[in-house]
Amino acid sequence: MHPEQANLEKPIRCVMLVDDDSTDNFLHTRLLNRSGIVDEILVFEDAEAALDYLRAPVKQVDLICLDINMPRMTGLEFVNEFEGFWDPSQKKPLIVILTTSVEPSAIELTKKVPRLVAAEPKPLRLQLIETISKKYFRSDEIV
Repeated sequence: MHPEQANLEKPIRCVMLVDDDSTDNFLHTRLLNRSGIVDEILVFEDAEAALDYLRAPVKQVDLICLDINMPRMTGLEFVNEFEGFWDPSQKKPLIVILTTSVEPSAIELTKKVPRLVAAEPKPLRLQLIETISKKYFRSDEIV
């Protein structure tokens, strides 16, 4: 984190990582903590547990970083189920799809679901978080 940002409100209040790979979660958490952009990070290694949390959230989640290739429930299945119960008038959380290789189905889904703002290869990059922060989360007006 940049020292000058230590006492400022961060543009992205809460990021949810949904990935069955604990190493990716560790690396992504570390990147987000060091970015100075994110206030809190929730980590779920199971997509169904993440959906359960979102059905009755304790905290508002601003951004979900979602792995596509997970056992039991894929990232695409997660998005379909989430869109089935989430109020479409709620702009947040936004979703970023992360995967080892960006599949055409993920790119197509980003065109159909407005809250899907990116489909990117792993690992999560600081430049992507900075771009999303500037485009969707203004520090003076967090929606």
